[in-house]
Amino acid sequence: MAMTSSATARSAAPSLPIWLAPAGWVGGIVIGSLTYFGGVAVLLFSAAASFFSLRRDEDLPGFWAVMKSELGWMLLMGIPMVGLVHVGIGSSLSMQAYYGSTFVDGTGAVVGVGLLRNVASLATGMAVAGLIAYRMIPIRLGDGSDALPRGHAGRLAAPRLAAAAVAMVMLSLWGFVVGTFIGWRAACTMMGLSSNMFFLMFYRMIWFRDAIGLIVKGLLFGMLGAAISCHEGLRAGERSPGESQRAGEAAAEPGTATADLGGAIVRATCLTMVAMLLINMTWFILVYHAVPVYGPSLLQPPTP
Repeated sequence: MAMTSSATARSAAPSLPIWLAPAGWVGGIVIGSLTYFGGVAVLLFSAAASFFSLRRDEDLPGFWAVMKSELGWMLLMGIPMVGLVHVGIGSSLSMQAYYGSTFVDGTGAVVGVGLLRNVASLATGMAVAGLIAYRMIPIRLGDGSDALPRGHAGRLAAPRLAAAAVAMVMLSLWGFVVGTFIGWRAACTMMGLSSNMFFLMFYRMIWFRDAIGLIVKGLLFGMLGAAISCHEGLRAGERSPGESQRAGEAAAEPGTATADLGGAIVRATCLTMVAMLLINMTWFILVYHAVPVYGPSLLQPPTP
């Protein structure tokens, strides 16, 4: 009787007019987005606070052990991928000068400065975003030994965030080296440009602040991508015990994606890429446009 009366009450409840439905959808999207990124921010603050906490849990793996393991895996998987990506980027930047035939002598600046200032960090982030999500989301949901429970989310996420940040910087530098080398060889063989001219123009146009920008953006890209992925893993770990046990049985080892986590991996990868684009655009607008000393360096940098 109670169930019948409650069902009758729900059916008798007035429904919103159809013209108000889009407002409800927009409100749901806004609230859901704020909730999601609020959870990512809370995870970041919790991971940062874990560095200053005096309490240690002996049941959790050590920070440096997890960080070295994750860092080694990311470098092992990322080095060939990032290298191949920057082979194409370096040759493309070099051939821009070849086909344009307007700035051949400045090919070294186009390739080297373009990679160091903007392209290397962004292309590396885009290439590695999927690897980070694939590695960090399906983290042993079944046995709970390496899961992300609420009480220890920051402690378990902290070494992964640090590993992703360091790996992103190192891989960005690796991509810059590979792209510059390929661009140099393409300029020498296709345009007959001398090595002295290539590296002289690169040296004259480069700024020390460009290297700082690559490091800063690499750290931000890595930490944000890892935070989004760990947040997705935390959300996946909050399922019912039966579902978590089945996911744990399906995952043979850490980093093995299961079919039910495919959507989470794709979602984390896409959100990480969008976040990297926003950070890169913000850095370009607020630093290169707003600060005079960061302006275009196609001319000789001013001397004191």
